[in-house]
Amino acid sequence: MHRLRRLTLATLPALLWPATSPGAEPTAPLQLVTSELPPMTIAGEAGKRGVLLDLVEMLLRQAALPAEPEFFPWARAMLLASEKPRTLILPLNRTAEREARFQWLLKLYAQRFTFLTLVGKPRVETLEQARRLRIGGLRGSSNLDKLRQEGIEPARVYQSASIGDMQRALERGLVDALYGSELIHTDAWRRSGRNPADLQTGLTLESADVWLAAQGGITEAELARLHQAHEALLADGSVERLFKRYGLKLRQEDLR
Repeated sequence: MHRLRRLTLATLPALLWPATSPGAEPTAPLQLVTSELPPMTIAGEAGKRGVLLDLVEMLLRQAALPAEPEFFPWARAMLLASEKPRTLILPLNRTAEREARFQWLLKLYAQRFTFLTLVGKPRVETLEQARRLRIGGLRGSSNLDKLRQEGIEPARVYQSASIGDMQRALERGLVDALYGSELIHTDAWRRSGRNPADLQTGLTLESADVWLAAQGGITEAELARLHQAHEALLADGSVERLFKRYGLKLRQEDLR
């Protein structure tokens, strides 16, 4: 009788308080923030939210890690993800400046960053040329850091809140060229009903790996489940089919 009572009292704390061991699963739910960056992320119904957001939602379901995406202007999404643990963000370029600020969970894709101009206008082919132009960039993007590093004065950079605003600024003559993801800009141009032949690409300054990331708070067990889910979706062809559905060419090395 006394022994049974001692066992009951000994196990009582485990019933009243959650486990605090390093391997314990956290109770705080995940949040997922992003911005409208077609074809990577698109505000819409499930399964039609852009190739990378669809991929992340597939991964989260496979890994049993539920999170509903929320859309914000990019600068706001970055602020939320950098301040609140267990807030996932995509598509985030992995840069030296960001390296220590985020927990890098999974590489999703690799993209090229280039200057874009209207056909009929001079193509941007050198940095010397770019330094004399008015350049459109996305507010909060690491692209702005790259332009500054390459000697383009901040006063010459027109910061827009969205890809759509950037492209309208180009059409209205507020800027001479845009700098950003070739994939995102060419797709957004086409989706808006514009003629793809009216936009030309120029000098590519860099390529960058696009990641799913968080400020912190993701456990090793959760991370392992994400990677296992990714490998399974790559192996059964789900990722390749997803890219084809969006009309995008896929190189396997871009995903690892």
